[in-house]
Amino acid sequence: MTTLIIGGGWSGLAAAITCVQRGQPVHLVESAKQLGGRARNSSWQDLTIDNGQHLMIGAYDRMLAMMQSIGIDTNDVFHRQAMDITIHDTDYPPLLLSSKSYLPWPLSLAWNLAASAGVSGLKQVVQLQLSITRLLSENDLSVSEWLHQSNQSKRLVKQLWEPLCLATLNTPIEEASAHLLAIVLRDSLGKGKSAADSLIPRQPLGDLFPKVAANYIQQQGCTISLQTRVKELVIKNGKIAGAITDQGANLQADNIIVATNLSQSKKLLSAHMEHHSPLEYPICTVYLQYATDTRLTALMLGMSGTVSQWIFDRSEQTPGLMAVVISAPGKHEKMAKDELIDLVCKEVHEMFPAMPRHAQQGFVIREKRATFACTVGIEKQRPECKTDISGLWLAGDYVANNYPATLEGTIRNGENCAKLLLDTP
Repeated sequence: MTTLIIGGGWSGLAAAITCVQRGQPVHLVESAKQLGGRARNSSWQDLTIDNGQHLMIGAYDRMLAMMQSIGIDTNDVFHRQAMDITIHDTDYPPLLLSSKSYLPWPLSLAWNLAASAGVSGLKQVVQLQLSITRLLSENDLSVSEWLHQSNQSKRLVKQLWEPLCLATLNTPIEEASAHLLAIVLRDSLGKGKSAADSLIPRQPLGDLFPKVAANYIQQQGCTISLQTRVKELVIKNGKIAGAITDQGANLQADNIIVATNLSQSKKLLSAHMEHHSPLEYPICTVYLQYATDTRLTALMLGMSGTVSQWIFDRSEQTPGLMAVVISAPGKHEKMAKDELIDLVCKEVHEMFPAMPRHAQQGFVIREKRATFACTVGIEKQRPECKTDISGLWLAGDYVANNYPATLEGTIRNGENCAKLLLDTP
């Protein structure tokens, strides 16, 4: 019988692709008008933009492999750039995380870091990196506690570790899991130069993967139903029997993969099983349209000491378009959209004086439940993909894996879930 997959985000799509590649028919249902979940296309005037800016790196091996398996040439769809990140601060000189140098990796990174943060700054970063193995063998603690134990300076905490923590975990350092940040640092900085590469999409995310994935799945003879919301699971004698939509349709299935976000999963599962509910944190993306010849000095720049945290030059898709990202909770949540746009424009101009004081137009996207909060001990709260109910499986970014709520973790969970289902007698 066909496997029913609830949720057409990147995890549900990865599960569906894995099933059809192993000869298992699927029916994927999605409540929205389009696929992609929180990494989907949005419209602003006559532009197609991302629902939120996502940071992708060369270490995302499962994401890249999944794309290649359905015919996506990742060299065409991504601008792959060696690590070259400058973080500008309101109090300190710019700090450089870059592999660009005549020196081989990782000496190139060390050289640039020492040049911008001093030899003492380099020693602190090395000390933190060397402590990762020990840290992961002990009980979890907050990122701020880990930084304190590792004698990180106020400058590095403010200008390096806090921005990186917010960018990867979407959680303030006082609350964030040191274990998860350590794994991200280990896999991005400790696995060679290419793992630390930045992957900048050349096209909107919805076109990059979800549309191609949908065509692939349907070409294998499987069904995708949009604007179809599942309101109830049908479970009989501890075994999945199907699901009921909000239109009253009964979708029969021996296996169901729930690949929705945390809030939607809780609604579906709470009546049948204990479902841990970590906090969910927002991400705000402010799009600024400048004159078409406006450019940043790099495709991505960091900002610390400001409400704005990261700015991306999206000119390769839309000339003069910038995306400013603000992760985690903060005062910006209570600001009106026009007020926030004005503040972000002001910060961008003050941090990068070559940028105009005002954008021609601005647009705000607030994803209130963008990710689960990667708080201390979160590893113990994340459920496994296999449940105690026969035929019921879980995917989605919050399901247990070594990564925070990233597209890599999302793809891994969808793929792993489908493989376990298919390999279970």
